[in-house]
Amino acid sequence: MPKIAVGDKVWYAKCQWEPIRQTCPTCFGKKEVTLILGNGENVLLPCSGCASGFNPPIGYIHEHGYVVKPEQIVITGMDIEINGGKESVRYRHGSYCFDDIDIFPTEEEAMIRAEAKKKKLDEEQRTRAEYIKQDVHKSFSWNAYYHMREAKRHRKDALRHDEKAKLCSEQNKELTRLAG
Repeated sequence: MPKIAVGDKVWYAKCQWEPIRQTCPTCFGKKEVTLILGNGENVLLPCSGCASGFNPPIGYIHEHGYVVKPEQIVITGMDIEINGGKESVRYRHGSYCFDDIDIFPTEEEAMIRAEAKKKKLDEEQRTRAEYIKQDVHKSFSWNAYYHMREAKRHRKDALRHDEKAKLCSEQNKELTRLAG
């Protein structure tokens, strides 16, 4: 039988996912990054790490992180399951259910368990963040290539249009001279 009963005050090893504002890990709050091309040329680009959609970069990101907060709760119910001689208990507090491995009689014990949960969850997040960060850097080089290519194309187009405008102007002067 469990040592904790309905009505007991216990500590839940709470490790909660919360939003946290952090300096952008790509531009470090500068809102732009420098891409060094293969020829050594530096290209300044707006940071896409802290830009949202079509909005300009803001220098920070909103990420979530795990925060350790042991919480004292009152047990309002228990679910006991015996399967093959092995007993497992789930405790209830209002509409929430907690595994017995997350419930402790003291805050200190709950803190140790919550920190262990946070360590495991942070490692999972770090691995995921490294993958995303690498993927973002790939897009910077592609974006630099794309915008440089488009700028070159538009310069060529502008020169061509300048030449055509010059021809039109000369033809207009010629027509004006012949008409007059």
